[in-house]
Amino acid sequence: MKFFNSAVAILGLVLTFSASAHISLKQSIPAQEAMLMQGPEELSLIFSGEVRLAKVIIKDEKNKTINFDFKPSATPSTDFNWSLPSLAQGTYTVKWTALGGDGHKMTGTFRFMVHKNESHKMM
Repeated sequence: MKFFNSAVAILGLVLTFSASAHISLKQSIPAQEAMLMQGPEELSLIFSGEVRLAKVIIKDEKNKTINFDFKPSATPSTDFNWSLPSLAQGTYTVKWTALGGDGHKMTGTFRFMVHKNESHKMM
């Protein structure tokens, strides 16, 4: 019985360590809830460990998908960057899906806002 209890305790520790070792999104550019005075020129996702990105979708506040040069990654990496088209004033939502080295599926969502700074012309 002691052996069984010890084995269960060790297994619990291993599973706890594995769960805490999962990779996460460390940084995004634009950042979560960023308020920008002009549209960003690029989107960057930086992870705490290597992942393969399966999907990245950007939608505007009318739920229209913003087209950009995303392709699922064939090789794992920690840093991903894409050029973005000119974005109009509004709120944008980025949704991503990635796979860790152990096949663990991760998903995340963040938003950012673009406020165009219109200057007034003097007459």
